[in-house]
Amino acid sequence: MPMSLCSLYTKILIYKRSSKELERSIEPLARMTVSPVRAFLVLLCVYGVRCTNPVRVEIDQLKLLYQQMDAKLQEVAAENQRLKETVTRASHHANYSTIAFTARLSVDTELAAIETVKFDDLLLNLGSAYDPATGLFTARESGVYQLAVSLMSGGKEGYFVMSRNGNDGLSYLYTHSGIWYSSSSVLVVQLNAGDTVQVKSLYSPANLHQGKYSVFSGFLIK
Repeated sequence: MPMSLCSLYTKILIYKRSSKELERSIEPLARMTVSPVRAFLVLLCVYGVRCTNPVRVEIDQLKLLYQQMDAKLQEVAAENQRLKETVTRASHHANYSTIAFTARLSVDTELAAIETVKFDDLLLNLGSAYDPATGLFTARESGVYQLAVSLMSGGKEGYFVMSRNGNDGLSYLYTHSGIWYSSSSVLVVQLNAGDTVQVKSLYSPANLHQGKYSVFSGFLIK
């Protein structure tokens, strides 16, 4: 019992009740014909009730704060997941969105009728969309592309086509017989992912002058 009373009395001190308030509470008890122990217990009961409510309020506030923090952490985790997905999509898009190439003939070239021109000297090939071994440009993604070709005759008359997927003629070119006759074409076209574009000879054998005189290029606009 002495230890229990001491503990309760310590709680009263912790809650820092003013001495005047304590005196006003003790004064009526001092006039009562009760034992000091019973009077002290009554006083503890009075203050115990008064001191319990602030503690409960504080606990409730802490619980509310914890719930708010937990909800905030869940929001942050969800936002972090959305950011990760956005970065993944952007990274995937970046692998293909920079598409541009320029290729030219490394040597004077003889062509049979209906033969793809293989521009084998690469100056630029961002996105690796052009294959110099086949002469095919492959759209890595759907979009609007600019394509251009410039050809210079090596002496023979020549008919050429820039075609999509092997059979869709996008642009036709003609080089007059004789040296230094050239023809060029520039166009903007919608391509779907996987579409191919190539330059090939038509009708009859032809020849082309090498270097900067015979060039095939293109890039993704949007």
